[in-house]
Amino acid sequence: MTFHSLDARELAKRRLRQAIVASLVIHVLVLFWPGPPRVLTKDTPSVLHATLRSPQPTELALAKPPARAVSPAPTPAPTSVPSAPKVLKPEPSTLEQARPPSVPQTPAVPAESVAKPATGPAPAPAAVATSAPAGPAGSTSGVLLTETNASGETVDSLRVYRMAVAVQARRFKRYPAQAMASGWEGSADIRLEVGSDGRPRAASVVRSSGHELLDRAALTMIDAGALRARLPDTLRGKAFAVVLPVFFNLDDE
Repeated sequence: MTFHSLDARELAKRRLRQAIVASLVIHVLVLFWPGPPRVLTKDTPSVLHATLRSPQPTELALAKPPARAVSPAPTPAPTSVPSAPKVLKPEPSTLEQARPPSVPQTPAVPAESVAKPATGPAPAPAAVATSAPAGPAGSTSGVLLTETNASGETVDSLRVYRMAVAVQARRFKRYPAQAMASGWEGSADIRLEVGSDGRPRAASVVRSSGHELLDRAALTMIDAGALRARLPDTLRGKAFAVVLPVFFNLDDE
């Protein structure tokens, strides 16, 4: 069978229209046809429908917090300032009015300026003599020579005398029995002064050993050694002082 080309074209168009109409009908039936309830599973995506709407004026008024009334701050009451008392100037006396203007008036000097001394730099204090005048022979008043303030041959003589006293004092060293029993040890610095007459004075403790019993023993041995030590010729007629350390150690006894 042979068809004309125009008939074939019209037939194809007609079939295409039928297919489109059938497709539309099927889609409408699928979308709007009531079917069985849809079962949601964990793989089924959830659909959330939201609608946006503008808030009403009444809702805005309810949501806005009410304005808090602020009470005005109290105005402080003005304080009254007492007025300064008026100073009444005395009227010039008759004598002042009669005084001729050619005589200059002498200004009165206030009493405070007369009573108070003039304020100014205080006068420098008088220099104090560092050395006291030498006393009579045999006294230790004045400046004593020591190894710190002496110089030259005098320093060597002081050291020689200190060693001589130490050698003689060892002969009289006695370790107190009570101190040995108690296990007391320590060292004391004893100061010995000698007058210009060459006689030693009583020794004194410069630094304590920590035990009074040991300090007394040190003073006794230094006094005994000073009486037997030879005085160098360069120190005769001079007042001086030396310091001797005394050690008390149980291991040396």
